[in-house]
Amino acid sequence: MNTKTRYTESDKMCALVCQNHYMLFILSRFGIPMGFGESSIGEVCRKNRIDTPTFLAVANLFLYGRTDQSSGKTDLDPEAIVRYLHNSHEYFLDYRFPTLRDNLSEAIRGKDQKDVSVAVMRFFDEYVAEVRKHMQYEEKKVFPYIRALVKGKADPDYHIDIFQKQHNQIESRLNELRDILLKYYTGKTGHAFNATLFNIFTCAEDLRQHNVLEDVLLVPLIEKIERAKAR
Repeated sequence: MNTKTRYTESDKMCALVCQNHYMLFILSRFGIPMGFGESSIGEVCRKNRIDTPTFLAVANLFLYGRTDQSSGKTDLDPEAIVRYLHNSHEYFLDYRFPTLRDNLSEAIRGKDQKDVSVAVMRFFDEYVAEVRKHMQYEEKKVFPYIRALVKGKADPDYHIDIFQKQHNQIESRLNELRDILLKYYTGKTGHAFNATLFNIFTCAEDLRQHNVLEDVLLVPLIEKIERAKAR
């Protein structure tokens, strides 16, 4: 039984990934390749030019629901977090959602469920469009603002609390789709349907964690930088 309460830079990277396979997503979004052997987390991060405290803050937040850096300490790298979130957006929009759509369309296909299938796919497409709009706002407004803030050139009329006030829970409608399929889909099910439903569960959780990272790490960090630069 694993009794760790948090990982540190001296722990093995392989041990981190083996405790929770979700860490594979974390590595990918930080741009860390496989093949790290017995290297420690700190060694792997330094080799790949990743800020170690930032990596650990993200990993410990996802593993334990908390982090020593959740108070917004400025020893985290805001640009590393922005790159991580940007890579997450690419993953969802360019890979996860298209793949999930193909699997969902195939899983619910059937003459006796044509009307239901059309409604479900319309619901899914509308949801993806909503998430795309949310993520594009971050790409076009929030991330450029943060990069400029770090360089001392931020828009004085914009602040991170503007983003926070309109920050919605982008996984909620995916949970609605999950519930529709669980409660009301009466067509033929099987391995493909169950695998797709499982993927909807995991995708919704992945999106929830994405929001948590923004709320717990990014926003407090940027608020603290804003306050420091306002003095």
